[in-house]
Amino acid sequence: MKKWIWTIVAVVIVVVIGGVTFTSHHITQKAYTAAMTTGKQAVSNENYSVAESAFQDALRHRTNDQQAQGYLTQTQNFVSAQSAMTDQEFGTAKSDYTKVKDAKTGLPTLSKRAKTALKLLKTVQLKAEMFQDVYDQALTQNQGQSYEASNSTLDRIFKDKDAQQPYYTNIYNKAVELRSTNNKAIKNGGDGTADSSAADSSASSDSSASSNSGSTSGLTDTEKQAAKNYQGSNEFTVKKSQTEINGKTITASQIASARKTLSSIGVPSGSFSDQDIRNGLIAANKAGVSFKSYAQKNYK
Repeated sequence: MKKWIWTIVAVVIVVVIGGVTFTSHHITQKAYTAAMTTGKQAVSNENYSVAESAFQDALRHRTNDQQAQGYLTQTQNFVSAQSAMTDQEFGTAKSDYTKVKDAKTGLPTLSKRAKTALKLLKTVQLKAEMFQDVYDQALTQNQGQSYEASNSTLDRIFKDKDAQQPYYTNIYNKAVELRSTNNKAIKNGGDGTADSSAADSSASSDSSASSNSGSTSGLTDTEKQAAKNYQGSNEFTVKKSQTEINGKTITASQIASARKTLSSIGVPSGSFSDQDIRNGLIAANKAGVSFKSYAQKNYK
C-alpha cells in the first residue's frame, strides 16, 4: 500500500514540475515573441531606438538567439550609417549601409532602405566633391587677391538648392566664411587689394624680398651661410616677380594658409621654406587649379 502511495506522489511531482517548466517556457516564448514584434514594428515606423531596445529585450528572453541578434546588429549598423551621413563621414556611412544591405539575418525593410541610402550617398559624394573643388578654386582666387572673382565662383555653391542640406554643412560654412573675407577685403581696398591687416602682416616678412631680391644683405654670417647651403629657393635667392601673384605680393597669411593645406593632406609643411610655398602658390595659379589640388599632385 505504501508503495502505491509513493508512486502516486512521484507522478504528481513529475506532473507539477513539468507543468511549471511548460508554463515558464510558454511565458518566455510569449515575451520573446512580443519583443520581436515590437522591434519590427518600431523599425517599420523608423523608431530605431525603440527597435534596438526591443531586440535587446528579446535576447534577454532567449539568449544567443540568432534572429534577434541579427535584427539588433542590422538596426545598430543602420543607425550608425545615418549618423555618419549627418557628420559627413561618407566612407563610414557607405561601409555601414553595405553591412545592413548584405545582412544574412536581417529585416527586408532595413535592407531596402540601405539600398536606397547607398544610391543617395553616391550622389551626395559627387556633389560634395564638386562643392569642394569650387571652394578650392575660390580660395586660390582669394589668395591671389581676386576677391570679386572668388565671390563669383562661390556663387556656384550658394545658388545650388542642395547646398544647405546637412550633408554639405562644413563646406557651406567654409564658403560663407570665405565670402565674408572677400567682402571685407573689397570694402577695405577694392578688388585686387589686400585689407590693411593682411598688408601689415606681410610688410615685415616680405620687405627683404622686395628690396633685396637676389641678395643676402642684412643677414648675419651664419644666416648667409645657411642661405648659401640651402638647396631650394627662399626669399633671399629670388627675384621680386617670384614673390607675387598677378603683380600682388604674396602675403604671410596666404603662406600660413597654404601650410595648413599641406598639413591637411599629410605633407609636412616644415619641409618647405616660405619661398617654396610661394612657388607652389604661383604654379597653382598659373595652372588654374587650387593649391590643394596642385600639392596633392606634385608634393605627395
